[in-house]
Amino acid sequence: MIEREHRFEGAEDLPIFYREWLPDRGEPRGVVYILHGLSEHSGRYRHVAEALTANGFVCFGIDQRGHGKSGGIRGYLPAPQLAVEDLGELNTIAGAQFTGLPAFAFAHSMGSLIGLAFALRYPDALHGLVTCGTPLHGEFARPAWLVALCLKAAPSIPKLRLSPPGAPSVLTADADMLREWLADPLVDRGMWRVGTSAALIRLSRDIRREAASIALPLLIMHGTGDRLAPATGSEFLAAAVCSEDVTLKLYPDLRHELVNEVCRDEIIGDIREWLLQRA
Repeated sequence: MIEREHRFEGAEDLPIFYREWLPDRGEPRGVVYILHGLSEHSGRYRHVAEALTANGFVCFGIDQRGHGKSGGIRGYLPAPQLAVEDLGELNTIAGAQFTGLPAFAFAHSMGSLIGLAFALRYPDALHGLVTCGTPLHGEFARPAWLVALCLKAAPSIPKLRLSPPGAPSVLTADADMLREWLADPLVDRGMWRVGTSAALIRLSRDIRREAASIALPLLIMHGTGDRLAPATGSEFLAAAVCSEDVTLKLYPDLRHELVNEVCRDEIIGDIREWLLQRA
């Protein structure tokens, strides 16, 4: 696999960093955008890119604004639609470089909300979307009073860190992956910012209202042991969309970061096979 690093000027002139992962042999068969979750960055998905590039896919991993090596205040994403615009710019860049190849996205947690919002805004841009740990029902895993407080406080104190993210063990049962997470300097391990949490709650509600308009092929993945984002959100999504190609895969007892779980080879294999069948 060949890895390259790039930047472009994103929405509101913010510098956006992304990684390009290329197959080291053969002609590419498709493009996959990798969209990470809250407080992390695209580099945590290198192992996913390795598996996909080995099967002919070009992967682009974007660091969302306020995350990783992109510009912005750490962990601060008060307007997710700006991240949707950033993905649109990346899609333009990739499309010019790999003309005619089908484009897909693999999106985790917060990234899946951005991916779904992108699919609603640009319904013809993607040939398929893989979601993982989608927090469409994320607010239901929090006390109602905390959700209400967050939404009320966001306009006045959007940058304040208030929302507790939970213990790292909610991410995966794999101790080695947790150690890597704890040692990663690009991971933001602080409490979530009020403005970011409120924005993602509102985006989740918007997507739930508009889900019936989503028509592209979907692979919806979720661990039933996910305590950050209840799997009922993914079940809702699978039932609500109008797509005729929907696959819902629930993994018993697995936690939030499926591609970092102890059985991640199986999970990544499921993603790879689904993409290969549609490329």
